[in-house]
Amino acid sequence: MLVQGVYNKKIIFWSQIFSSLFYPYFKIINYFRPIFDLDSLEIKTILVTEYHRIGDVLIIEPVLRSIKKKYPNAHLILICNENVENLARYLGLADEVIPINAPWTNWSWSVLKWWRVRSFAKQLSSRQIDLAFDFKGDLRNGWFLWLTYPKVSFGYDTTGGGYFFTNPIKMNQGLHQLDRAEKMVSKIGCQLVDRQNTPQGLNDNGAVVLHVGATDQRRSWPTKNWITLVDMLSNKFKTSIVETNESKQLIEQLKKTNSQVEYFKGDLIEFTGWLAQQKCLVCPDSMAGHLAAYVQIPVVSLFGSQAPELTSPVTNLGVVVKPERPCDHKSNHWRLCRKCMESISPLTVYGVIYNHIDKEIDK
Repeated sequence: MLVQGVYNKKIIFWSQIFSSLFYPYFKIINYFRPIFDLDSLEIKTILVTEYHRIGDVLIIEPVLRSIKKKYPNAHLILICNENVENLARYLGLADEVIPINAPWTNWSWSVLKWWRVRSFAKQLSSRQIDLAFDFKGDLRNGWFLWLTYPKVSFGYDTTGGGYFFTNPIKMNQGLHQLDRAEKMVSKIGCQLVDRQNTPQGLNDNGAVVLHVGATDQRRSWPTKNWITLVDMLSNKFKTSIVETNESKQLIEQLKKTNSQVEYFKGDLIEFTGWLAQQKCLVCPDSMAGHLAAYVQIPVVSLFGSQAPELTSPVTNLGVVVKPERPCDHKSNHWRLCRKCMESISPLTVYGVIYNHIDKEIDK
């Protein structure tokens, strides 16, 4: 069975055509930019851009620390989305964390917003960036990084725009997101470091936490399935639901029928501290799974038709639950399928949770 790629082949085709139209223009401009040798360059300021999703930042946390280990005296700047800004600072992922609301990450085509992002990148160029990385392989990300005027830059040219980087790299789309980032920084001699957190083992006093939220509804599990799972869990485990916009309907129904369930409400930093004390986490393919991996508690991730090989939480305490059959549904997305998510049985998920927790107890 072929592993899904990171990008749709049609998107790659059209974006590369678009990229080729601008190639002569940027080629001429790049001709007047100075060329620097990384080996002889004193690295004082490093820029990393990862501003699409919260989970993306959590995935590359080991890579950020490997860069800092390679250049301990350099000032590491992380550009991330606004939702993860405070958490990134709290976790100390970089020396400086700067939020951005890039219009292409939320499908906003406002000319004003694009101009503001361009102006923001131009302002960053005054920081005299010595070394820069973008791990996404998105043409628009490459354009943004190019505008910051780094002396040496690395990025994947999957959707075109290799001319935006001094060191463009061909992406292996079959690799996990962390492995792709690791491969890039290995070009400058960085070696991946283990997560600094020490596994705390199973917390017998903690709860089985359910986080139902996902950025795309096609990644979500139906409310009725969550209710069935809660009924099964609450007979044996302390169970807690994280209050989010996506969990409102579920919580309303549970408060009428199940008084044994507890609820957590708080910001992302509060959630991180609380989650570290719990028994395990159950969630769809989303930020919460990567946060559980970071705080090193067991995590059960629900994946539909998308390939977990590319984005599953990086942890030895993780289990992925997928549909029993390969996707044969008609879907309006090239890799996400709502019906595949619906086909995952609550009984199957309960069995995985039960066995997963028992294995951790045996350790």
